[in-house]
Amino acid sequence: MTELLLSFQKRLEYFRISKLIILLVFVIIFALEETRELLISSSQDAYIAVTSFVGATLLVFYTLEKKNFNIPEYIKKNSKLEIPICALLGVIPGCGGAIMVMSMYTRGIVSFSSVLATLISTMGDAAFILIASKPQAALIILPITLIIGIVTGYISLPFSDKIAPSIIPKKNSNIILPTNKIPTIFYKIWLYLLIPAVILGLINAFNLSFEIPLFGYDLIGIFAFIAAMSCLIMWVFNPLTDIQMAAVHENSLRKTVDTTCFVSVWVITAFLCFELINLFTQGRMFEYLLFFGPFIPLMAILIGFIPGCGPQIMITSMFVSGQIPMAAQIGNSISNDGDALFPALAISARVAILATLYSAVPAIIVAYLWYYLV
Repeated sequence: MTELLLSFQKRLEYFRISKLIILLVFVIIFALEETRELLISSSQDAYIAVTSFVGATLLVFYTLEKKNFNIPEYIKKNSKLEIPICALLGVIPGCGGAIMVMSMYTRGIVSFSSVLATLISTMGDAAFILIASKPQAALIILPITLIIGIVTGYISLPFSDKIAPSIIPKKNSNIILPTNKIPTIFYKIWLYLLIPAVILGLINAFNLSFEIPLFGYDLIGIFAFIAAMSCLIMWVFNPLTDIQMAAVHENSLRKTVDTTCFVSVWVITAFLCFELINLFTQGRMFEYLLFFGPFIPLMAILIGFIPGCGPQIMITSMFVSGQIPMAAQIGNSISNDGDALFPALAISARVAILATLYSAVPAIIVAYLWYYLV
């Protein structure tokens, strides 16, 4: 219990420091005249093209999530379907389903093979971006991760005890979560702003654009930038970590806003990184990416090893904007575990690392088959 508490406290401290660093970097970029416009345009594009749809999608998913049933009991009664059920929980956008499976594994309800199937099939919060921005690609990638997850789970089943011995379930520790003191009124205002954002997002999706000029300024651009910065501010002042947002909240309103703000910050970061690299390479970024050629999917797979949804959101954002090929996105989708890896790392680092390394095998096979044959 003491080790788990220390792990929780370290992660919470790391999360607070990382928030302050990102905020400081954004302030510096805005203060510099050479990069200010890049931050403004990246924030506007991210909010209209991604945040609007992610927020609307999350609201639907989290509202439906309230009508769930007792999944652990259902799995116990249908043990032969354990792997497909867990893989289906993993492929659900967000990290809630995968975190649920990890919780059941620590309580001895499901096997390591089911965990493997879940981690392979999950894309975490990055799935929301894929569904919102490229639904046609989502209809290909999500079924692929689901099928590969189920197949890998069944292949590993005979060796489950050998490749990862069952861990001893631990009692829940008395961890007191930090209190989110942001008033509910701010959440309601943020949600009201989502209505015009979705309308603007739909207009943008059809490659249409218009401006509402006022005293030489574009009101739509001002609205999008202020709304994007509200995502940054609400994320910075929210003491909950991303995994707590996914697993703790019962309030659909707060859960929707908190998770969308977290996703938005990483999307803005991804868009901004692209613009900065493009600036420093004098518009030759894609030429340099082509130089890596066949190694791009491998790089995306390796980034998938990083715990958390942030880096994976950046990869998906790069795919959506056409910076990396679909093979790289497929490889990352299979290898990344999102936030579901954190509970495993806290309880058994060995099991977590093994699960991640095993997921690299199907990720490399499928990604490079797609890269060379499709």
